[in-house]
Amino acid sequence: MRGVLRIVCSEAAPILCFQPMARKITEQEESAVKEAVRPARAQTSSGNLFGLCLAAWVIPGFGHFLLGRKGRAVALFLAIVGMFVLGLTMQGQFFSTGSGSYLHTLGYFAELSCGMPMPVASFFGYAGGNTYFVSSDYGTAFLIAAGMLNVLTILDAYDIAMGRKS
Repeated sequence: MRGVLRIVCSEAAPILCFQPMARKITEQEESAVKEAVRPARAQTSSGNLFGLCLAAWVIPGFGHFLLGRKGRAVALFLAIVGMFVLGLTMQGQFFSTGSGSYLHTLGYFAELSCGMPMPVASFFGYAGGNTYFVSSDYGTAFLIAAGMLNVLTILDAYDIAMGRKS
């Protein structure tokens, strides 16, 4: 029997004790443990993934809700919609594609990435903020940041559905 002789120190006096060595784990046992711990990869088709990503774009956080991560879905929904609403209250501007500027076109797609909040705000008459308002630039930054956060949310839901992330 193989073992290790260890010295255990106590307040009274050091004590010698014999402890058996742990046996080495073979590669087969290690791979079996890894397979047991690894979550099962979701069998998803490209149609299901497209529908999941579309749902995650339209309603921020809904992709996580469909994957069963309700707490994360609510947190992401509140964060994205909250940033969008803050951008509206600070009178942030909506960009358009007809300006001819590449930066305005990128800003338009960034705000459109937020999903339904932008068309809903446009439907209710919000045409863009007052450029002379003090916090208009900050509001525009909040609108763009909400859209970019939603893009990250969509990519996160995609990774979870593909089994790349637990």
